[in-house]
Amino acid sequence: MLQTHAQLEQMLDALDESVPRLLQNKPAPGDFWASFLSMAQTIQQRAEPGEHGWVCDRLDAIQVKHHLVPPADQI
Repeated sequence: MLQTHAQLEQMLDALDESVPRLLQNKPAPGDFWASFLSMAQTIQQRAEPGEHGWVCDRLDAIQVKHHLVPPADQI
């Protein structure tokens, strides 16, 4: 089901807020990235085509904010 811009914003904010907890609960890089990417993919799938670029920019900003470097196969 596609989400409105406001709903996507809420989902992205929730993902942003969950990063410290994810890092604490899943200290192994593979486990962390599996969880993060799963949540990110869910958000991307719920975005209308016109929102995809904005969602990707927000996901990138979340990674930069938290000093996250994705695995080489995800770049």
